[in-house]
Amino acid sequence: MQNRPEFIARVLLTLIVVGLPSLVLGFQFVIRPRLDGPRTIDISASSPENGGFQPANITVNAGETVTLRFASNDVTHGIAIGPGLGIDLGHVDPGHIKEVTLSFADPGTYTFYCNTWCSLDHWRMRGVVEVRDPANPSAIPARQVDTVIEALAAEGVDIDAPHGESLPMNNMDAMPVLIESPSAQRGRQIAPTLDIPPELLEESWRRSHTPLQGVVLLLTRNPQTSTSSLADAVAYLWTINNSAQTRAGAELFYAKNCAACHGQTGDGDGIVSTLTAESPVAFSDSKYLFGRRGDVLYAKIRRGGMGTDMPNFGTLITPEETWALVDYLWTLGIEIEERTTE
Repeated sequence: MQNRPEFIARVLLTLIVVGLPSLVLGFQFVIRPRLDGPRTIDISASSPENGGFQPANITVNAGETVTLRFASNDVTHGIAIGPGLGIDLGHVDPGHIKEVTLSFADPGTYTFYCNTWCSLDHWRMRGVVEVRDPANPSAIPARQVDTVIEALAAEGVDIDAPHGESLPMNNMDAMPVLIESPSAQRGRQIAPTLDIPPELLEESWRRSHTPLQGVVLLLTRNPQTSTSSLADAVAYLWTINNSAQTRAGAELFYAKNCAACHGQTGDGDGIVSTLTAESPVAFSDSKYLFGRRGDVLYAKIRRGGMGTDMPNFGTLITPEETWALVDYLWTLGIEIEERTTE
């Protein structure tokens, strides 16, 4: 029979060889994550001329939970993250911190940005979150093709043409002239009495044509109806899918990101409207708005306007959110009801 000291020594050796690795693994993968919690990334915000966001580029793994902590160093900044995340932390005052804990399901690129006017270079206040596939960290995300912008390019439409020149009509003199601001409310009553071409009932046609073209098309079927009444009908058709809920979200985004230039009510008189390379358009001008295509407005929003100081918003909002913003722009130059759809 083994002596007692030798037996104890063997037991201790077994515990060390088998038990110690188990304890280490248990601490590493079970206890430590619970003690540490999500990885925290501190991001400081300063006006662009003072460095902007630092760091301006961070990398996380898909599925990883992280906490992003934003601190303002100089002036009040508004912090939001997109596209499609619906994250808006609101104002972060100097010396204060706001944070959000989140995870990104899929690899891709996201943007954190300031949505409160903080300086003349406000639009440079952006940072990037690169979400990588942990199984293939060196993979480069595939380029996302925007079919709307591609279609405009194929059609030969210049989205940077001077206001009104992108209208694809051979005879501009034949276009009707609007006498008063079109009313979707009046149009809702008029539309059922008209012979409406099927194209006007298709959202894809309305998005790729101007409201004025809709008036011309209606006129071919309803020659005895006044132009103003037809314009009212078109105003109704162009806002028919504009629900109050969708409009509210787009209105909030417009107020935080567009109104500084284009004005709170779309009059082109925002607080920095006199400082831009080109005067911001007034969406409240129905004559201007009725000559614009929805897909051109969409493209301008997503890609930005060359030489106009308008930045791109395609990295901040999804295509669906962009269309919601376009739909909201129509309401700035059109009188609408509280709700245009049931």
